[in-house]
Amino acid sequence: MNKPKKFFTSLNKKKNKDETSLIDYDDPWLMVRDWYGSDLGQILLKSEKQSLEPLLEQIFGYNLIQLGCLDNIHNENAIALTANSRTSFQFIFESLERVNQVSFGTHLLSNFEQLPLQNHSVDAVLLPHTLEFEKNPHQILREVERVLVAEGKAVFLGFNPFSLWGLWHKYWELKKHIAENMRDKNGINYQVPLPSCGHLISQRRLRDWLQLLGFDITLVNEYFYRPPIRSTVLLEKLEFMEQAGQFSKILPAGGYLLVATKRVSTMTPIREGWKLSKRLLSPNTVETADMKSNKHSEHHTNYKT
Repeated sequence: MNKPKKFFTSLNKKKNKDETSLIDYDDPWLMVRDWYGSDLGQILLKSEKQSLEPLLEQIFGYNLIQLGCLDNIHNENAIALTANSRTSFQFIFESLERVNQVSFGTHLLSNFEQLPLQNHSVDAVLLPHTLEFEKNPHQILREVERVLVAEGKAVFLGFNPFSLWGLWHKYWELKKHIAENMRDKNGINYQVPLPSCGHLISQRRLRDWLQLLGFDITLVNEYFYRPPIRSTVLLEKLEFMEQAGQFSKILPAGGYLLVATKRVSTMTPIREGWKLSKRLLSPNTVETADMKSNKHSEHHTNYKT
């Protein structure tokens, strides 16, 4: 049986002979899944799953889709982000244009900007950093609004650009730019850590985008207050920062969870009052009040005489 990578080779772009056989880290989703396999990525993924668990247990319906996969593609025992979902069915979509290797939990390869789904057919959509690693986040949001049912939920995971993670992103973004200019003759791409491969979106900007599409922001939670360091030992010692960050409004969190509900606009049509057309009615058809009063006065006059 062919592996998924060989099965989808016809969908991949052909590479030039001069290109290296190493992983092309210009492909964000390959880099994302590779980074989430590191020690820091696993700790962050655990924190994100803990933030999603109580939320997904409160979302009911038939269909839930996840756009983008964070789990390591070689880990069959990896627990999916939607493991605790109460919906009847969960599907994981991956980008057709960028992903060359599919994960074990993937159900469909598709372009996120044109989802092969009917209008109003999905109860919830999970976007784990999806907008940060795609070129056209506005079109993806429009697709999410299209496929969601009324009162459907859109759940977003994102990195906070106004935090230590945001500074880390700016640092590696500059370092990658310098490294690309100083690339050696073999054309080796320098590996840079997450989230430098994406474009970070703040909560305020995401709120504005969603409100323009008719969404109501129903929940915002922040998580992972520790700095993005690679030392596992130091990360364990700094675990107290998670509790400190929950009670402190000064310490910025590295990630945020935002939930938006598709607004239902109920329009009540106002009908115009029913009016009689004078042209369709003759004086003999309807006896008006003036005619009644005139007849009554004549009868009363004759009775006196």
